Amino acid sequence: MRVTVALALSLLLRVAGVPQSPAGMFAEANRLYQNGDFSGAEILYKRLIEAHIDSGVLYYNLGNACFKQKRLGEAIYYWEKAQRKLPGDRDVQENLELAGLLVVDRIEIPSDPLPVRLIDRAAHFLTIDQESWVILTLFVCANAMLGLYLMAPGRCSWGPAGSVAAAFLLLTFCCSLGWKLYEQHGRREGIIVEQKADIRSGPGAENVTVFTVHEGIKVRIRAELAGWYQVSLPNGWTGWLERDSLRIL
Repeated sequence: MRVTVALALSLLLRVAGVPQSPAGMFAEANRLYQNGDFSGAEILYKRLIEAHIDSGVLYYNLGNACFKQKRLGEAIYYWEKAQRKLPGDRDVQENLELAGLLVVDRIEIPSDPLPVRLIDRAAHFLTIDQESWVILTLFVCANAMLGLYLMAPGRCSWGPAGSVAAAFLLLTFCCSLGWKLYEQHGRREGIIVEQKADIRSGPGAENVTVFTVHEGIKVRIRAELAGWYQVSLPNGWTGWLERDSLRIL
C-alpha cells in the first residue's frame, strides 16, 4: 500500500456531508484499506477520480483495493493506468506480473526480438510530460552551444560538436514522444473486466459466439457500434464485445 501527499490540491470535495480535501479523502481511503474495508476504500478512491484527479498512485491503490475484492480485471485495469503515469515503477510492474499469472486465458504470441524489447522499454521509461521537458531542454542546449560558438569561435571550439550531439538526442526523443502520442490518441486499448465475456461475430447478442475470453485480458479496440466494441487480441483474433464488459485505458 502506498501513501503520498501528491494529492494535496486546492479542490474541496464532500464525503458524508463533511467538506474534505483530496489529501484528506485519500488518507481516509488508505486508512479504510489498512483496516480491511476494501469496498469503502474503493468508493473514496473512485470519488477522487470522479473529481478529475489523475494520479498514478491513486490508480495503484484503487487497483489494490479491487484485487483484494477478487476483481482481477478491474485491478489490472487500474494498474495499467498507474503504469502509464508511473513508467518504470517496480511496485506497479510486479503487481501486473503477478496478475498476469492469475489470468485464465493464455494467448500465445511470438516474442519480439531482444533489441525491439529493449527499445520499447527505453521508449516508455519516461512519461509524455517528462519527455516534453527533456525535448525543450535539449532544444535550448543545442541552440545555446551553437550560439556560443558563433559569437566566440576561438573560445568555444566544442560548440558545433555539442550542438550536433544535442540535436541528435533531440531528434531521438522527438521520435519517442511521437510514438507515445500515437499510442495514447491513435491506438485504443482496453481491459476485459467481466469474469467471462463472449466475443461474437457481429455487434449484437443474436450473432454467433466465435470465442470466449476472461477478465484481465488486454484487447485493442478497432471500432464501436450500438453499445458494442470490435476488439482484437494480440494473436490476431477479432470479434465484437458488449461495451459493459470492457474498460477503456
